[in-house]
Amino acid sequence: MNSSTISPNAAHSIRRWGIFFSVAGPVFFATLDTTSQLIGLAAPIVMVQWLRYSVQTVATATVILPQRGLAVLHTRHGKLQLLRALLMITCTSLGFLSLRYVPVGDFTAIVSLVPLMVTLASIWLLKEKVSALRWALALGSFGGVLLIVHPGRDNFSLTWLLPLLLVITACTFQLLTAKLMRTESAATTHLYSGLFGMCITTIALPFVWQSLPLSVWGLMCIVAVASSIGHVMHIKAFQYLPAAQVSVYQYTQIGFAMLGGWLVFARIPDALALGGITLIALCGVLSAWLTLREGKTMVASQGLET
Repeated sequence: MNSSTISPNAAHSIRRWGIFFSVAGPVFFATLDTTSQLIGLAAPIVMVQWLRYSVQTVATATVILPQRGLAVLHTRHGKLQLLRALLMITCTSLGFLSLRYVPVGDFTAIVSLVPLMVTLASIWLLKEKVSALRWALALGSFGGVLLIVHPGRDNFSLTWLLPLLLVITACTFQLLTAKLMRTESAATTHLYSGLFGMCITTIALPFVWQSLPLSVWGLMCIVAVASSIGHVMHIKAFQYLPAAQVSVYQYTQIGFAMLGGWLVFARIPDALALGGITLIALCGVLSAWLTLREGKTMVASQGLET
């Protein structure tokens, strides 16, 4: 919608809803991560993912099918949709494994590298020149990771490499998603991701099934619901605000994750880790602001050309 065609009050309302959805998403994702760490070794990863993708698939189908009908199932890239689902399962598996060993606040800060890495990778793939400021922000973010991980810390082990492996996998996942969005609808892609994820985990489910206490099933339901609602909030945010603005608010997830870690596990990052978390968040916000500024400059230049 052209901003010139809406009233200032309507524009203000749109922005408020955009901010609400942009912050609500991180709240649910932080809840997801904190609960996942609380589950720990109590439940097999496949069982947790099976419930998560089953809830996601049912919820998505319930909302989308009445609106779009079976036409939403049409896809030009079935193999890429399957690959995306496999990458998503890999990401969630790495996430659950990481949260067994890495404090939730530190984990969230490291994973927050993904948007910046996607931006740099996209520019590199498009053969565009990367500014010195972009590289400085990337180096700053990696410096933040080193402060969080710092091998000299008492609880350091090779398991701290799991979140970094997740960053690489998630970056690939995001780039594939961007490629699919050129020809596929978001509804189709979201539905297929949940459907394929549910089918794959269902096949593996008999091999890992365990009898679990009711309390663990309750935690698994929280993970499934928090994940589904978080993704809905994430999608809604992009309907109200530009991607760069949404990215700024998504860094609030670090704060929510640290709050969850403190409330549930009484964990507070040490001074070096806290400095690293702050550095990553600052570089991420600056990167989002830079993207937003570049977008405004591009729009202004296009307006002059027309």
